[in-house]
Amino acid sequence: MATIKDIARKAGVSITTVSRVLNYDKSLSVSDLTRKKIFQAAEALDYTKKKRSSTTRDSIAVVQWYTEQQELDDLYYLSIRMGVEKQAERDHYKVKRYFAGDSLTAIDDVKGIVAIGKFSDDQIAEMQEVTDNVVFVDFDTLAKGHDCVVTDFDNSTKSVLNYFIENGLKRIGMISGVEYSNDHKLKITDHRFDVFKNFLEKKSLFDPANVFVGDYTLQSSYNLVDQALKRSRESFPNALFVSNDAMAVGALKALHEHGVKVPDDVSLVSFNDTAVAKYVIPSLTAIKVYTNKMGEVAVRLLDLLDNNLDGDVHTPEKVVVATHLVERESVRKS
Repeated sequence: MATIKDIARKAGVSITTVSRVLNYDKSLSVSDLTRKKIFQAAEALDYTKKKRSSTTRDSIAVVQWYTEQQELDDLYYLSIRMGVEKQAERDHYKVKRYFAGDSLTAIDDVKGIVAIGKFSDDQIAEMQEVTDNVVFVDFDTLAKGHDCVVTDFDNSTKSVLNYFIENGLKRIGMISGVEYSNDHKLKITDHRFDVFKNFLEKKSLFDPANVFVGDYTLQSSYNLVDQALKRSRESFPNALFVSNDAMAVGALKALHEHGVKVPDDVSLVSFNDTAVAKYVIPSLTAIKVYTNKMGEVAVRLLDLLDNNLDGDVHTPEKVVVATHLVERESVRKS
């Protein structure tokens, strides 16, 4: 069956334009020629719009980019989903859950989709086949024309670096990661690295040898730190900013095995502040991310999308949720 993506390709326009033309959005400013091309493409492809059942307004889909097992291994994304589902329950919505590996084309009879994580353009197009009401969490889709909820990477990264410097720590390193959408069509680098690099360069403190890039897992971080310490313990950073708690635990394990004391020899700040941060030894100083709040805000944005009764052109919004630094035992104080 033909999709909006097929029509967009044939007509030479964006998926969003096709969707709005086929929904007879009178506020959309496009030429009559463009409208004609879209309708002709739809007719040529024998496009049929999906029908919604009477249960549509009572249900929302939650699409998690992880498998259920991966979600259990990364409490960050589990916590976001819990936030979505709690707000959905308060708003009296039924929730339909979809995980990595589930067919996005199987989503049906929902008023909207909350998509958690990172998705390729093809995956976004599949969701748009179901509904135009899609809100993304932990993925900046503003430039793609979709509402999104993200955490404050910029200020949180700067706050960690200032915290290190204030405590006399200037040989600062970072353990970061690269990840991919689950269809492997989109590569996502860590935006925090750009902030980290620019901030330290201005202070003449950036050293590329102190940047370690893995895949956000405990094992990858352990391997990176282990290999770095085997090369040179003397040149290893005296402060590490780590992109998530799992990687921080891996770093702690490698440091301990090499006899490097935290925080006496190396101070460490993690990101996310999931439950594990409190219980490792030493407990982790961490940037607390309000994952539940991110999920709640996403459902509220979905409501705003659905309640656009005036037929106005929707202007996408990006909501940035603040963070704060939680001080524990893993940073040496000056």
